[in-house]
Amino acid sequence: MKKFIELCVITFIFTPLILAQEEILTVVPQPQEFIFTQEKFLLDDPSPQIKLFCKNYEPVNIAIEELHNVFKKYVSSTNSLKTGISETIQIGIPSEDKNFQSLCNSFNLLPEEKLGEESYKLLITANIIIIAGNDQKGLFYGIQTIKQMIRGARNSFLRGVRIKDWPSLKYRVVMDDISRGPIPTVDFMKYQIRRLSEVKINYFTPYIEHVVKTKSHPEFAPIDGSLTIEQWKEISDYAAKYNIMMIGNFQSFGHFNNILKTPEYAHLGESGTMISPLLPESYKFLQDIYSEMVPAFSAPFFSINCDETFDLGKGASKKMVDSLGYAEVYFQHIIKLYNIVKNLGKQVIIWGDVLLEYPDLLTKLPKDIIIGTWTYDDLDSYAKFIDPIKEAGFKFFVTPGILNSGRLFPDYTQSFGNIKGFVNAAEKSGAMGMINTVWDDGGNAFFSNDWYGVSYSADKSWNPQSNDSTDFDTRFNSGLYGDKENYFTKAVWKLMELSYLEPTDGMNDKILFEKLLPDSAKHLRISLNDWDKVIAIAGEAKLLVDKANPTTYRNDKEYFLFVCDLYRTLAHERFDLLKAADSYIRADSTFIRDKAAARKSILESIILVDGIIAKEISLKFEYEKLWLEENHTYALDQITESYQNKINDFDDVKTKLMESLKKLDSDFSISSLEETRLSISKLPGKYFREWLAVNPFPNKDSKHLSKIDYLTEIGGELFIHPKVTQEFYFDSTKYRWSRIATSYQDIVNLSKMFPKNNKKVVGYVFATIEVNKDTTVKTLVGFSDGIEIILNGEKVFSRQSSGKLIPDEYSFRLPLQKGINNLMLKISQTNGEWGFTFRLSEVDVRSRKNRYKIIF
Repeated sequence: MKKFIELCVITFIFTPLILAQEEILTVVPQPQEFIFTQEKFLLDDPSPQIKLFCKNYEPVNIAIEELHNVFKKYVSSTNSLKTGISETIQIGIPSEDKNFQSLCNSFNLLPEEKLGEESYKLLITANIIIIAGNDQKGLFYGIQTIKQMIRGARNSFLRGVRIKDWPSLKYRVVMDDISRGPIPTVDFMKYQIRRLSEVKINYFTPYIEHVVKTKSHPEFAPIDGSLTIEQWKEISDYAAKYNIMMIGNFQSFGHFNNILKTPEYAHLGESGTMISPLLPESYKFLQDIYSEMVPAFSAPFFSINCDETFDLGKGASKKMVDSLGYAEVYFQHIIKLYNIVKNLGKQVIIWGDVLLEYPDLLTKLPKDIIIGTWTYDDLDSYAKFIDPIKEAGFKFFVTPGILNSGRLFPDYTQSFGNIKGFVNAAEKSGAMGMINTVWDDGGNAFFSNDWYGVSYSADKSWNPQSNDSTDFDTRFNSGLYGDKENYFTKAVWKLMELSYLEPTDGMNDKILFEKLLPDSAKHLRISLNDWDKVIAIAGEAKLLVDKANPTTYRNDKEYFLFVCDLYRTLAHERFDLLKAADSYIRADSTFIRDKAAARKSILESIILVDGIIAKEISLKFEYEKLWLEENHTYALDQITESYQNKINDFDDVKTKLMESLKKLDSDFSISSLEETRLSISKLPGKYFREWLAVNPFPNKDSKHLSKIDYLTEIGGELFIHPKVTQEFYFDSTKYRWSRIATSYQDIVNLSKMFPKNNKKVVGYVFATIEVNKDTTVKTLVGFSDGIEIILNGEKVFSRQSSGKLIPDEYSFRLPLQKGINNLMLKISQTNGEWGFTFRLSEVDVRSRKNRYKIIF
């Protein structure tokens, strides 16, 4: 043993760079410094003796109990060859016990003050495991490390290793959006806390808009989906047992629509989405909420959010903003909230987007405000999000994100790049820490699909230089799931391939319930383009996850398998629907001369439609089950209603087919294809379905191609680059830009989108097209009256139609420049249905909202 100690002292060189897979330390986050030895600690005792040398500390006691459970689960009894040492695992703080201090000294494990709080040293030899912490938090994290190493052990022993570990970032925070759909139960939040503590996350914050039930204002909280102040206190107390502090959080300016739609609070609105900065009642309301919420949360911070204040100055505050300026009105609002929170004994956290847009605010705000600077893009540099805040003297968090916005499954390709780059920049710039935001706007996502990204952010915020690629995947699978293979993460990245296919629209939610059946007596076109690839990729992902064999957190598989099954169903139902239509066309063409053949064809259609219905019912049931394992019932009906509407539509088709079969059996003519709602044909390609649009203008000159520029106030139709919620006036009427998305796969039906104003009007829609080189692309358009197409400030196409919308009726070459191209369509209407189609026919196109990208 003495010889071993001397060898360690002489040759001990720490390095995080482990090249061979067998040399990977199966721990998330990866320890800062470690070196393997040739010794082996046999895992032959499921109930080893563990001796503790520190003052009583509940988190450590809980961690030791969990460590015992890990031993029982992963270690089998064998004939032990060990002798001598009775306490095989010794854990403590050297300064609190002389004998333990002596032991640590003999093994060169004494704490180093420079490592700071939460640090620990760990040694595994053939005979003993020692964890020496700088403090009790360090002990807690050292135990988490051992737990993961035991789970990840590929043999009946742990390799000898010496570890020196500490966090690079002091504050490692996860924020869960619980206000835009899924609202977790108290039990699930406790489960989140336990898992977060295992990867050394030390702060947790819920993003709250309206899901807190206070005594002073209980009316706005959803009955079936809110947490009381007492429950938040319970969660906060529970988190403390796992070395996690809860940060209070309440949205306090924009994003206020969920409260303002409650009648008792509608009068507080500047608009439907923002609380008014003019009313004293606004601040009385917020003070009431803060006074109850702030004491319920354990962290020394309270987040007031105040991001994306799009509607400031758009309503009653317009005169105030015109007089004082946007930044000053925003500043006054923040100062009022700052004083309330400070008087309650907490520091304010605020998002940084408005501050970066109006940098003079950084010279005026109190320097003890903490700023969360955010972007969710994978960038080469994050300087513009950090430098102005740092140079102004503020403490700050970097805030990357896991992108569930409008998605069922995160975009890990973008999220991993965003997390890695932003956190690296945080370490170099001296940030307080990281807040990894899990956004659920869209309301369709499950948190259980986020653990991969949450664990990656934990890895990077503890040790930004940790190894990536298969190294992280091995550590993730082995250390957290106890799975010796990487099938689960291989499945994740296989499923990510769907994002690059045209039909999935980047795995955006809009395809989940898009219109697949025409209305009665109407015709509809649907695309089959690349849906065979969707089937193949989702099938391969499913096979991979089926092979995964996690021994902990097994339920995560069910959430992932649901995504695989969903995408396979989305693909199969399109193929089966067109097959059903083809079968019915055969029946329609043969029922007069061959009744038996027609009957067989109708039955084929019924069987195909019935199969679609059965699968949709199964998906709906599984979605409900998975949702309720995590969340309250609140908002579930919004999702399941979409499933049910889809089921009802297909049930309607089945009913009509049965009616047709009855007609055939009664020697009557069968129903027409349109009557059965099976008048469906294939689309030739991908159409632009999402746009930024402004509400229609009266067609002042009544021309099919109106010559009036209705956008002069905001720069003119040639040069304007509109933003969401941007407002302006024309003829004393307010107009507003907002995003639109058609439920059809080709036609943008403006008559339905603007039903109150669609006769003798002019509309504008806007999109961007990104391309990596100068090119011209064949463009196909259809429209019902007149259209002008403006690209990068130049009119490139102008035409009047026959009055009937025919998709792809006109073609021209669109001259695109390398980079981002601004595309504006000016669409005039005089009579009849109002709509258009637009697509690029020679290239693959991907999209997110109204941003399109050409893929060569």
